[in-house]
Parts: sequence; structure tokens; C-alpha cells
Amino acid sequence: MTDSEHTKGGKAQQFTETESKAISELRAQLPDILVEASTASSKPISHTLWGVDLNPAPSANHDLRVDVILGKFLKARSNDVHLARSMLTNTLQWRAEYGADTILDEHFPEEVFGHVGMVYGRDTDGRPVTYNFYGGVDNKQVFGDLDRFLRWRVQLHERGMQQLDFVNVADMVQVHDYEGVGLLSYDKLARAASKATVQIMSDNYPETLATKIFANVPGWGETVFNIIGRWLSEDTKKKFVVVSKTSARGVLAQRIGGDVPEKFREHVAELDASKTEGEKEAAGGTATLSAPEPRPAHMDAAEDLPKPTEVVDTKTDIVAEPVPEPATITAAPEDIDPVDAPSDLATETAGMRLDDSTDPKEETLATQK
Repeated sequence: MTDSEHTKGGKAQQFTETESKAISELRAQLPDILVEASTASSKPISHTLWGVDLNPAPSANHDLRVDVILGKFLKARSNDVHLARSMLTNTLQWRAEYGADTILDEHFPEEVFGHVGMVYGRDTDGRPVTYNFYGGVDNKQVFGDLDRFLRWRVQLHERGMQQLDFVNVADMVQVHDYEGVGLLSYDKLARAASKATVQIMSDNYPETLATKIFANVPGWGETVFNIIGRWLSEDTKKKFVVVSKTSARGVLAQRIGGDVPEKFREHVAELDASKTEGEKEAAGGTATLSAPEPRPAHMDAAEDLPKPTEVVDTKTDIVAEPVPEPATITAAPEDIDPVDAPSDLATETAGMRLDDSTDPKEETLATQK
């Protein structure tokens, strides 16, 4: 895609007057931001972020993809240009020192991570979808080497980022599958890995998730979500979709279509078979059920397939808004540590609203020291 094509304005490149003003102000500071990050970093920084040049030649056309990326940092900091500048500077420094730009070349043992997560297909709006599977995980094997797990997790997210064009698609969908997860599955190793993951993601991948679907959630998981939801911003909770085991396949079929991993395809076939010819035509044809087999994170994700029209589901166990507090809660909010909860429903909010895990005031003070 040429630079001129990025000046027309895609779906992801529409901004309000207030957003445009803040983006223009932050964009004018990019040369200084790059210098500042380079000075602070112990390794050479890259002038590109997720494939987009942050330092184009003066004669180059205005690349709206830069505006989309800057808009994410601004949104994560409530349109505060100073805080967004600090966050972007820190991200560029982190990427250089962590080796994020070359992490896609790293290899991780298939026997350990092959069944833990993958980037697979797209949703009905063309967003790439990442899957994380928590059932049957050997915590010591997967999370025991925390640094290795974090590098694998960053690589998984980077593979999803590669599929964003920042023209029409600028965020992704994440599916967390809790089938087979018990109440005691989240031990000390899992909690530490979850906490470290959200710190990296929230610090360096702002506003990169459109929706987080918690699939096959057992009853205790919904209770945990109710409790932990008290610490989350309304914007974050609106991005959550919590579904029970009975409706998980149906929800994925409606939101993602037929381009789903093998374990979710049975219900897609049932849903498609029950449609009338008119419904199939309105949805763009029969759901494609011949998607390639799921591939691990170190392999290329499935190509974009036809996207049927999204169906609004009204099942009561699909939660897109904060759910009522359960009557059985006996502990007050201040008595509960989200990190110690038996689920990552709170800590795995990476890439959403950053006010859930990072205090911009603290970041400002740190920057001024």
C-alpha cells in the first residue's frame, strides 16, 4: 500500500476535532521523542512502530497510520499530550532494550506453547483474533521460566499486531478459553505470569484490543469477574464478553463466523445449518468451515476469510456491561487483592484502558525525576 493510499482516511482513521488537535500536537513532538528515547535507551531504537515510520521525510505524504498509533497513546492517557509523549518514549525505549522488533524470529518449544495460544483468523469486522487456552496447562512447564513465557507472550501479541493495517483495522479480538480450568488452577506461578504480562501489555500496547471474550467460563469465574469488575473502568468492562460453556460456540460463531479453531467449529456448522437461505445470503453466504488447522504462534496466522454480518446475541449469560454483584460475596473490595484472585479476568486486561493498571500521575513524577 502506497503512502498516498494512507491519506484517504479508512475506518480506523476517523477522529473528533479534539482528538485531531491532540494528535497534531503530539505528532509535532515526534522528532524530540525519538531523540529522547534514543538517549535513554542502552540499545539503538527503531524509528518504526508496528511497521509504521514515525520519522518520515518532510516531503512525504501525511501518513494517517501515524495518527492512528498516536491516537492510541493519547486515548490511553485521556488525551493528555504530555503523558502520551512520556508513554510513547518509554515504549520505544522498551522495544529497543527488550528486542521486540526481532522477537518474531525467536523460537519456543512447540511441546510447551503449541497448545497455549495462537493467532487464528479474523472476526466479522476483519480484526485478527488471538486465542489463549487455559485448560490442561502445566503451570510449572509454561510459567516456570517467567522470562521465556513473557517473550513468547509478547511474540504472540506482535503476530497479531502485524495483521493490523491502521487504516481500517487497528485493534484485535482476544479469546480466553477456560474450558477445563478448575478453581485452584491459578497458582503462584500463573498469577505472577499474568501480572507481569499485563504490565508489559498495558505499558507498551495501548488500545490494541477491541474485545476480550472469556469463553467457557465456569460459575466461579463469573463471580470473580463481578468482584474484580469494581476496579476496572467502564470503558474496559464494556469490552468484556463473558460467556458460559453452553453458549460459547454460538457466540464465537456469531462474532467471528466459521474461521475459528477446530474445537469451536461444531456449533458453527449447527448454526449455519439452521439458517434460511435468506439469512445465509444476508450474512454473506455459508460460513466457511474449511479453515486450516490451528497453527502455533511461531507460524503464520490464517488468512482473512469472508466475514458474515454480525448477529446481536441477547442471551443472558453474555455480559458486555458490568454484571450485578452476586449476593454471595462476603468480602469487601478493599479486602480482595485482584492479583490473588483465582482467575486472570482482571489482570489480563492488557491493551485496554491503562487507567486500570497504571497511574499517569506516578508516570509523570517518574519522568520529572
